[in-house]
Amino acid sequence: MIFIYPHTNLDAWLIAPFYDTQLASFPLKRNWLIETVMHLGFKYVVMVISLIFLGLFLFGFVKNNSPLWVRKYHRAFIWTFISMVISTTAISILKHMSNHSCPWDLTMYGGSQPYLALFDALPIGAKPGHCFPGGHASAGFSLMAIYFGFRDTQPTLAKTALYAGLIAGLVMGWGQMMRGAHFMSHNLWTGLIVWMLLLALYLLWSPQSKNPTKIAG
Repeated sequence: MIFIYPHTNLDAWLIAPFYDTQLASFPLKRNWLIETVMHLGFKYVVMVISLIFLGLFLFGFVKNNSPLWVRKYHRAFIWTFISMVISTTAISILKHMSNHSCPWDLTMYGGSQPYLALFDALPIGAKPGHCFPGGHASAGFSLMAIYFGFRDTQPTLAKTALYAGLIAGLVMGWGQMMRGAHFMSHNLWTGLIVWMLLLALYLLWSPQSKNPTKIAG
C-alpha cells in the first residue's frame, strides 16, 4: 500500500475541492473554524488529555489519599503520557528534517517550491519544505497510546481509545488538508509512524506493573 498509494493520484484528487484555481490559493487557509477550532482547539484538547495522565501519575505518589485504581494503573499513566510525548516529538523532528513542502507552497498550487515524490532528492535551488509527515495529525494519532497503555487491563477502554485516536488523527489531518497545509498521504504516514513507535515502546517497556497494587514508576 505504501508504494501503491503514490500512483493513485489520490492526494491531488482529495485536495482539489479545496483549491481555487482562479485565485491560485486555498480559500480555507485562514478559515476561523478550521484554523482555530480544528487546528488549535483539538491540539489543546489532546495536550490536556496527556497532562491528565501525568497528573494521575503524580497523584499516585500521595499514598494516603490516592484511590487504589490510581495506584493500580500508576505505571500505565506515565507510560501513556511519555508515549504521547515521544510519538508527537518524533513526528516534529522528522518534519523538521524533511525536504517536502506543504501543498500551499508548491508551484502546482500557486507557490514556488517543486513537488517531490517520497524519496526524491531536493533539486538545486529549492528550499527544504519541512512539511512531512503531518505534525498536527500526530496529536490526534498519539491518543492511540491509551490503547497500548491499557490493552492488557482495560480492553474496552483500549479499543475505544484506539478508534478515537484513529478518528482524531484523520479528522485533524483532514482539516489541515482543507487548508492546503498537508496532503492526505502526509497524515497517513504520520499515523503509521506513530503506530509503529507506540508498538515499539509497548514491546520494549511494558506499561503494566509487575505488582499492580504497588506504586511503580
